[in-house]
Amino acid sequence: MQIPRRGPKRLLSLKEEFTFTLLRLRRGFDTKSLGDMFGVSESSVCRIFTTWVCLMNIDLSFLIKWPTREQIRENLPKCFKYFKKTRCVIDCTEFFVQKPSLPSAQRITYSSYKHHNTFKCLVAITPTGSFCFVSDLYTGSISDKKIVQDSGFLDNIEFGDDIMADRGFLIRGELAMKGATLNIPPFSFGKQMCSNATTKTRRIAQARIHVERAIGRLKSYAILQNVIPLQMKPLYNQILRVCAMLCNLDNQLVN
Repeated sequence: MQIPRRGPKRLLSLKEEFTFTLLRLRRGFDTKSLGDMFGVSESSVCRIFTTWVCLMNIDLSFLIKWPTREQIRENLPKCFKYFKKTRCVIDCTEFFVQKPSLPSAQRITYSSYKHHNTFKCLVAITPTGSFCFVSDLYTGSISDKKIVQDSGFLDNIEFGDDIMADRGFLIRGELAMKGATLNIPPFSFGKQMCSNATTKTRRIAQARIHVERAIGRLKSYAILQNVIPLQMKPLYNQILRVCAMLCNLDNQLVN
């Protein structure tokens, strides 16, 4: 005897629910447009989308995985031939958020770099360009160093690792506590750099540019291009990670 399914009757098939979830992630359609396309109410769209994003965040979590040193060594791209100890490349990126009503919230979410209220996250990619770490969202005023300290990123670092980053990541001391090193372009201090420093800067730039390409791929998901409504903040951590997971299903970024 078949036990009847409890709860409200399903309005769409599983395939249709999955399809419009991907449509909203990739194309950024709003709930009203999706409701009109699939013949359901906006509240149903919100409920189904939230359910699928939370489910995908759990079931696809294996797609964002911290690589072993053996995996790095076996798949090291040519542009990293001078940086063979690199475990990952890190960077921070920001997403526009709706301006809060409270002045205190406005202040902590305001980004002096973007001149807008933003949320900010830390991402790390492997040398081949796959996301291996995506932090939660933080307020836009937070420093890159503070995100590294608070996000749990340092828990992945092992003795002997080399982390590549931009000049803004002043985390050499934090990495040293783990027995790891930081690889950033040399500072010029207003003077002309020597030929060795210039060469190192160029080589780091050629390797580090791929984290910006990975972020560009991530932001090709239109839902991340829109201004984040404040009421969606609890779901946006999952949305961000799901988009990164889907990016990792794409073709390898760096060969």
